[in-house]
This record gives sequence, structure tokens and C-alpha cells, in this order.
Amino acid sequence: RHRSKWRKQWYQRRVRGHWSEVDASAPSKKFFNDKFLDLGITGTEGSVRVSEVTKCNGEATVNNRKGKVIYFFEWEIELKWCGKTAMSNDNITGKIIIENISEENTAEEVDISTRQEKNGTEHTKLHAIVKQQLAPKCREVIGEYIQYLQTTHGKQVILPTKGSQGINAVPSKTKPTSVNSIKKQMDETVLSKSTPKETENVTMKKTELTLRDTFKCRREELFQCFINPDRMKAYFGGEAEVDARESGKFSLLGGAITGSYLEIQPVDSIQQLWRFKDWPADMYSSVT
Repeated sequence: RHRSKWRKQWYQRRVRGHWSEVDASAPSKKFFNDKFLDLGITGTEGSVRVSEVTKCNGEATVNNRKGKVIYFFEWEIELKWCGKTAMSNDNITGKIIIENISEENTAEEVDISTRQEKNGTEHTKLHAIVKQQLAPKCREVIGEYIQYLQTTHGKQVILPTKGSQGINAVPSKTKPTSVNSIKKQMDETVLSKSTPKETENVTMKKTELTLRDTFKCRREELFQCFINPDRMKAYFGGEAEVDARESGKFSLLGGAITGSYLEIQPVDSIQQLWRFKDWPADMYSSVT
């Protein structure tokens, strides 16, 4: 959730003054509760259903940035399942754990794992039904949720345009954003090149600001997050091109942030110059 929040806050800073937002967290929890508790499987081997949503942690917001709808959400969900096999009247239970539900992943990329509470032939038999039949239905619910955010809450942040009926009106020819393109849409919006009209003859005020932060991790791990391309991709949530040596260059999030390494002392300190793409050419932020 921290990475999703960082991307959202960074994005808001880039577009301040052109941002509207709807909090969809409470409706999302109701959606999950209604949909998951409706799931069940009945067959010749036995029957099983979702009996309880035991955990639903996360948040969801839908935002409008200059007419483009952007979605931020991240959830961790745990379900309790119960059922009986055709050969036993024992009430058999277990868990379904769903992780990595976020705007960065499609429904197919979400992690779903299943567990049985006790060992035994009938328990294992019913667990197999959960794994093979009930878990895929849970994945379908995640796909429905992404579409639900777009169609139900996306229109709430669409501003009225000429010929529209109001804030909730959606043009009939406009198709909902593809489930697989949420992250791509967000990246294209954030990283799109500024037009000459927006950047030419711009004078920006310069000031000095010092920020300090503390990270609860081992020094080696944090060091790798600023020199290792794979770690940087994971840490910043986007593309990273890195030449980790003194005077070497780096580029993050498709070129939205660029800079160079001034000094590298292994597992001790790194000094860098950072800049946003739309800053004047001589403006940098010094990071140590």
C-alpha cells in the first residue's frame, strides 16, 4: 500500500490545481462483501462456499486529472470457506488469501492462495475443489471490481462538457478503459511530454529546502534500491535505467525523473542530482 500511496502523492504534486477525487473505499468493501459471499460450488464430490470475509484491508480512490480518469487502489482480502463432501457430513473449513489487488495488476496477476484448516482425506478432497473451482471465481470477482470502479465511480469525477447532462453523464461513444491498461494510462498521463507552449519562457523561483527521512530496513537493502536497476524498478514502481558509477546517469519512470551520480561509497552513502523532466535545464535537487 505504501508504494501505491507514494505514486498517488507524487502524481498529485505534479498536477496540483487540476485534480478532483472520489473516495471509493467504503463502497469497495461493500462490493467485495456482497460478491464474495455469493460464491459457492456444488457438485457430485461435495459442496463449498465462501462463508465470511474475514479481512478486507485497503483503500480505493478515483481521480480526474485534466479530464482523464485515474484509479488508485490496493487491497488485501482473506475469505473463510466451508463445505462438506459427498462422503462426509463433517463441516470442513479453510481460507482463501487474495493479495496484490492494485491498479498496477490485472485480475490475472493477482495472487490467490488457498488453505485447509485440518489434514485428512475429505479435507484434502474439498480443498482441491476450492483450489480448482472456487479460487478462479474469486479472480473473476477481482476483474468485476476493476470494471465496477470504472463504470460506477469513474463517471463521478468526469466534469460536464458541452452537450452533456451533468457531472455523471458519460458520452455514449466513450468505452471504459481496458482492464489491462490502467497502469499504462496512468504512466502515459504522468510521463507525457510537455508541449513547447507549456515550457518555453518559463521562469521558476528557486529556493533551498532540506528534507531528511529514515527507512526501517538494513543499510544494504536501501543502498541497492538506488543502484540496482531491478530493485529501483520495484521501489519506484516503474522503468529504471541506471549507470551506477560516479558521473553515471539514471532515468526513472520513463524519463520523468533523471539525474546523475556524484559520489558512491558502497553500503555507506550515495550522492545524486535529481530533476523532473519539466524543470528548467539548470535546476536540480541534491540527494544524499
